Amino acid sequence: MKNHIIRGGAIKTFLLALQFLTVITVIPSLTADRDQLSATLAFFPLIGLLLGGMVAFAAWLSSGLWPAMLSGASAVVFLALLTRGLHLDGLADTFDAIGSGAEREKALLIMKDSCSGALGVLAMVSVFMLKVASAVSLVETGGWYFIALAPCLSRWSMHCLAACSEYARPGGGLGSAFCGSAARRQLVASGVTAMAASWFMAGAWGPLLFLAGTVAGPVASLYFRGKFGGITGDMLGAHVETVETFLMMAGAGICS
Repeated sequence: MKNHIIRGGAIKTFLLALQFLTVITVIPSLTADRDQLSATLAFFPLIGLLLGGMVAFAAWLSSGLWPAMLSGASAVVFLALLTRGLHLDGLADTFDAIGSGAEREKALLIMKDSCSGALGVLAMVSVFMLKVASAVSLVETGGWYFIALAPCLSRWSMHCLAACSEYARPGGGLGSAFCGSAARRQLVASGVTAMAASWFMAGAWGPLLFLAGTVAGPVASLYFRGKFGGITGDMLGAHVETVETFLMMAGAGICS
C-alpha cells in the first residue's frame, strides 16, 4: 500500500501511533506532519492496551510450559522488544541528566549523549528487576489484567505529563509535537480509553489506578519544569517506564 493512499483520518493516526510506539510496521513509507504526530496521542493508551494484551497473552501461554520466574521475566523482555527499548533509552538519558547535578543547559546536553552513564544504567536495571519481580507475582496469582493494563495507563499518564508541560529545548525537537496545547486537544479521547480499560479490567481498583496515573503526570511536570524548564522526549519515555513499573508493583500487591 502506497503512502499517498492513506492521507489522513483516524486510520492513519492509529497506524502512525502504532509504528511510532512499537516495532510493528504496517506501512513503512507512512509519513506525518506535526499536527498528525500530535493527533497520535489520542491512541497512545489504546496502543498501550494492545501491547499489554499481547504481553499478558504470551505470559499466560508460557505459564503452562515454564516456571513463573521464567514466564514473568520473558513477559518483561517481550514488552521491551515490542517497544524497541524506546522508553528505556529515555529513562537512562533522563536519570543521567538528573544525576549529573549540572546546570539546565548542560543537563539537556547530557541527555542527548547516546552513551549511558552509571546512574542511567542503574535506573534501567532497577526498573527491569522491579518489573520482573512484579510480573512473576502476577503470573503466580493470575493477575493477567494488570499486566495488560499497566502499559495502557502509563501511556495515559505520559499524555497527562505532556499536556501540562512545554518543550524544554528552545530549538524544538520531535518531542515538541507532543507537548502543551497540542497534547491537550487529544486528552478526552485518550482519557476515555484509559478510564474504560481501568474500569473493565481492574474493577473497583480501576478508578484508583486511573487517578494515580492521571495525578502522576502533573506531579512529574512540576518537577521537570523546575529542573529543566520543561520536558523532552526522553523525559516522556522515562515517565512511561517509571509509572508502568509502579503500576505493575501495585497490581502485584493487589493480587497477592
